[in-house]
Amino acid sequence: MNTTATGALWIIGGTSLIALSDNFVTGLSREMGLWQFHMLRSAMVIPVALLLAAVAGQARAIWPVAPLQVMLRSLFGMIGLMMYFAALPAVGIAQTAAGFFTAPIWVALLSALFFGARVGPRRVLGVAIGFAGVCLVLGVGTGPIKPMALVAVAGGASWALNVIWVRRYCIQETAICLAVWQFIALFLAGLVGLALLPWLGSALEGLPGTEFAALPWQPIMWPTLAAVFVIGLAGITSTACMAQGYKMGAASIMGLFDFSFLFWAPLFAWLVWGDTVSLRMAAGMGLIVVAGAMALWSGARVVGRSES
Repeated sequence: MNTTATGALWIIGGTSLIALSDNFVTGLSREMGLWQFHMLRSAMVIPVALLLAAVAGQARAIWPVAPLQVMLRSLFGMIGLMMYFAALPAVGIAQTAAGFFTAPIWVALLSALFFGARVGPRRVLGVAIGFAGVCLVLGVGTGPIKPMALVAVAGGASWALNVIWVRRYCIQETAICLAVWQFIALFLAGLVGLALLPWLGSALEGLPGTEFAALPWQPIMWPTLAAVFVIGLAGITSTACMAQGYKMGAASIMGLFDFSFLFWAPLFAWLVWGDTVSLRMAAGMGLIVVAGAMALWSGARVVGRSES
C-alpha cells in the first residue's frame, strides 16, 4: 500500500471516529447545555493533551510562535465549533455536517474577497455548485428553513477563517499547539457562556432549536461525565489520525478524504438514532463535496504557481 492510500485510511478513520462520537452529543443535549458540555469536555481533554505532548517530547511546542495569531485562529475555530454543536441537536448531524462542510467553499470565497486571492472560473463555478448544494440541503423552496441549519452554515464560514489563518499566519505552529489552544478557547467560551446564561437564555427564549444553547448548568451523573470524557478523547484521537494522514500526501488530495465525514455522519445517525437522509439532502451533500473538491484543487494550483 502506498503512502497516499495509507494517509487516506488515517483520515477516513479519523472522520469515522468523530462522526460516531458527535452522534452521541444529541443524546447528551438532554443532560446538559452547550456551554457546560464544552467547559467540561475541554477541562478533561486539555490535561490529556498536555500529558501526550510531554510524553512525545513536545511540551515546549505548546507555546505558540505567534501568540496573537494563534489566539485569533482559536477564536475563529471556537466560534465555528460552537455553531456546529449548537445546531447538532436541533437539525441532526447530517444537515449540520453538510452546512459545516461548506468551509472549503467559504475559504475560496473569503480568500478572494478579503485576502486578494485570484478568482478564476473554476472557483466561481465551485462556489455556484456549493450554493446550489446548500439550497438543496436546507430545502429552499420546499418549506420554512430551520434557523439552526443556517447557524451550521455560518459555522462553516467561521471555520473557513480558522483554516485561512492557519495557512497564512500559523504555518510555523505545531499541531499540538493549535489543538491545545483550540480547547483552551472552547473552555473559556464555556465559562463565559455559563456566566452569561441568565441574559442569553432570555435572548434565545422562543427561538426554535436553541434549547441546547440556552440550557443552564445541570447536575450530572458519573456515566454522563464519563461519556463527555470519551467524546473528548475521540476528538483528540481523530485529530491525531487526521494529522498523520495529512503528512502522507498532498493537501489537495488528502483534504478530499475529509468529506468522508458526510458519509459516516448520516450512516451512524441511522445506526444509532434511526435517522434517514432524503434524496434531496443526499444530492445537496454530493454537490457540496464536488464544490469542496474544486475549491481544494484550485487552492492547490494557486499555491503551486506561487512556489514555482
